[in-house]
Amino acid sequence: MSLNSSTTFFLFNLVGINIESNLDRLLKIIENPIRRKIIERLSQEPNYTLQLAKELGLGQQLVAKHLKIMEKNGLVKSIIQNSPAGPQRKVFGLTKSLSITLNVAPHLFKQKVVFFDPKPTENQISKIHDSFIKRKNIIENFPEWKDKLKPYAKLISDIDLELKTLENNRVFLLSIRNSIMRDISEMIQQMRDYNARRIFHLALDEHDQNVKRISQVLNIREEIVKQVIKNIKRDFETEFFE
Repeated sequence: MSLNSSTTFFLFNLVGINIESNLDRLLKIIENPIRRKIIERLSQEPNYTLQLAKELGLGQQLVAKHLKIMEKNGLVKSIIQNSPAGPQRKVFGLTKSLSITLNVAPHLFKQKVVFFDPKPTENQISKIHDSFIKRKNIIENFPEWKDKLKPYAKLISDIDLELKTLENNRVFLLSIRNSIMRDISEMIQQMRDYNARRIFHLALDEHDQNVKRISQVLNIREEIVKQVIKNIKRDFETEFFE
């Protein structure tokens, strides 16, 4: 199935959204294995309910139910498209380009959803990324589509290798960070005040010492946060809290 001018909406990226609430909503959607299978299939190309049901070996009503949930939550969108072999049909496609990461360890909890645009901005381009873009642009100008397949496949392979390298580096950095946090946690345990330990952990994890934000995130009154920070600075003679 090919995309035409009436179906280009499948490629847009959502902006200006509440990341935290969106992450919760997205996790609720993708926790279901059937919906993940549907998402995987739609990541390849837009499709309609009956075809998805056949390919996944599922009932059409079940697939329709999951598509309705995903459309309601903004992960997919549908349009009515003419069918060459019958009546019009509703075609579904993905509306979001995103990456979800969740890091969990005894001294680590980080959750993040990043929405990205299919076309990176100039300030996101490094030397190696620039080389990928130049190769892509060269291949795009090949006159015959059949001549593009092999170089495109090689480019995808090289990009995946770079992603693997980045992921290995990321895991290594997480290990170092976790080791540091383990040492810090042992020091923080010397604080008898439970709220003091919570405040210290949050300030370290989020690199944010703003009293108002600490109060909101931990659900502790601002007056108490200010007093706890004052006590920490006095008792531990630390300049961590400015």
